[in-house]
Amino acid sequence: MRPTRARDLVVVAVVFGVLGYLLLWWAYRSIPTLPRTAPLSVVLIGIIELQVAGQTRRRLAGRPGTRPILPLTVARLAALAKASSVTGSALAGGWAGVLGYTIPRTDEFPTAGSDAITAGLGLAAAVVLLVGGLVLERVCRVRRP
Repeated sequence: MRPTRARDLVVVAVVFGVLGYLLLWWAYRSIPTLPRTAPLSVVLIGIIELQVAGQTRRRLAGRPGTRPILPLTVARLAALAKASSVTGSALAGGWAGVLGYTIPRTDEFPTAGSDAITAGLGLAAAVVLLVGGLVLERVCRVRRP
């Protein structure tokens, strides 16, 4: 498995940002206000991945008080990290599209200001997930002797 490339993450973010913007342009009048707690689960998963990355780094280094980690577990964590970084990139692009649509329309729609705040929180949560995935993937790389 190859490391995640920044170019791939940028392409995913741009595609989902454009799709999010177009979806709102088409149907913003008919959707309810975005729930403020929507980004909460994403940020929690990102924080957990950062914590797992730290634990995995210590276990791979063989620090005192840690148990050895199975290679299959490291491979599974690497797959999780790769999926999380792509998902975080897609969510960041989508939330950026929402933010780009709602900020200029705060005078036109009464709920646009609230949705812009939610989109900002969602964008921050997606960045936490993206960073968590990239850090965990970096920790799981095989080191050359």
